[in-house]
Amino acid sequence: MINPKKTQSTIYITGAGPGDPGLITLKAKEILSIADVVVYDNLVSNEILELVINLNPEVKMIYGGRVGYNPAKSLEQNEINSLLVDLAKEYKVICRLKGGDPSVFGRLGEEAVYLRKERINIEIIPGVSSVTAVPSYAGIPLTHRDCSSSFTVIAAQGEADDPLRNIKWENFDARNGTLVLLMGVKKLPGIIDKLLELGRDPKTPIAIIYLGTTSRQSTFVTRLGKVNNDLMEMNIKPPSLIIIGEVVNYRDILNWYETKPLFAKNVLVTRSKEQSVSFVSKLIQSGVHPVNMPLVSYEFNQKELYNKNIINNLRNYEWIFFTSQNAVKFFFEILRANYFDSRALAGIKIAAVGYKTKVELGKYNINPDFVPKKFSFEDLVKELLELENIKDKQILHPTQEESVKEPILKNLKTWNIYRAEFTTSLDPNLVNAFNNGIEVITLFSSNTAKHFSQIVSKYNLDMSRSKFAVIGDETAKSVVELFGRVDIVANPSTEEGLIYSMEEYFDKARSKGIGVRR
Repeated sequence: MINPKKTQSTIYITGAGPGDPGLITLKAKEILSIADVVVYDNLVSNEILELVINLNPEVKMIYGGRVGYNPAKSLEQNEINSLLVDLAKEYKVICRLKGGDPSVFGRLGEEAVYLRKERINIEIIPGVSSVTAVPSYAGIPLTHRDCSSSFTVIAAQGEADDPLRNIKWENFDARNGTLVLLMGVKKLPGIIDKLLELGRDPKTPIAIIYLGTTSRQSTFVTRLGKVNNDLMEMNIKPPSLIIIGEVVNYRDILNWYETKPLFAKNVLVTRSKEQSVSFVSKLIQSGVHPVNMPLVSYEFNQKELYNKNIINNLRNYEWIFFTSQNAVKFFFEILRANYFDSRALAGIKIAAVGYKTKVELGKYNINPDFVPKKFSFEDLVKELLELENIKDKQILHPTQEESVKEPILKNLKTWNIYRAEFTTSLDPNLVNAFNNGIEVITLFSSNTAKHFSQIVSKYNLDMSRSKFAVIGDETAKSVVELFGRVDIVANPSTEEGLIYSMEEYFDKARSKGIGVRR
């Protein structure tokens, strides 16, 4: 916990984990959420960087990495040290964010000692190391009672004229046990030759894992005696972790991550930036490579902000129907702007469409009186009419401009408190993403589907290889009208339901041998 009375600057040397944002520690997230500035290294994944921005939109992000295999992207250690010292003079909370665990070949000692000598306060926040996490995501245990009771971790870095000079071969059993090599791709041929020279069995299995724990993870398995020849054919790149030993054989049974139905699928996310955060997080947990294309953002309908005819007469309504998270959020912001809070709803019954809407109401200590089984306005009215005669009730429906046409209720008041602003242009990188193959396009509303079709026409995007995954019957109907088909409909109509339905779809396709990644 940060002491609010602390006036001295503190640099938090923080481990970001190996790439999967789900592996970052709670303490690291706490620091990132309050940091004034984050200095991140080259091994911090894009997914982690996006998490940082979501946690702390105002934070200043500064690249401070060393890249041995790409000098153009590399800062010298003395430059990084000086940068940290300068930042400590200007900011109170500085996060030095490093991939994996900073104490495992992360130059923790060098930076921490330097900062101490400069009389700068530091704290160290460990991270999940790639040494243990990456093998686990590849389905490879580092030890097993039947074949390996120990493992040795080697950083395969050294002087340019003799990159293997720093490896103390005499300090470990090169003929047995598990070897884990970090930073060893460029030096692997020399390491293999040395191990064979020391008597390691040429039939020993070896695994090379690229971008471990991310949706771009790939694992290449071969034998020690063959690997140098195989490297000529395989495009093995850093950052890769290398495992040598009999434990690699267990991957055939334990490969859990790369066999997920959605693993490495490029999934287009069209929701607003704010609303996509939880969905993207769930996609990443499923092994997906999310491609963010926020087509929509939501804004206040300013002319309704001080609509006294409604605000001062809320007590006249017997029901309020909330059909989206946004409706709840903007409604309570209007209350706050007019010096009201949830007490203004005393005696009024509340209906909520969808789990997310119910959760949003909970933030204001409101528990809805009714939630329909199906998540649409039409189903809300239909199901509620079966329980209560609401035809003559005074009902308020705070909603979005141009919302879906509503069933007629005599005394229903539609209040357009916010509007959607749709994107009309695409970043060139997103156009390239389509050219490289988007496997799933997710759409959450009819309006978003309509605007997406305009983007498709404007940029002549190829939809032939993409599957449409939607939430809600109305959205599905619109997608069929616009694109002639819909492939996946969420069941139930939630984020989790959509992901489950996507998994089910691709699992069935895989069982038929369709669209299987080799």
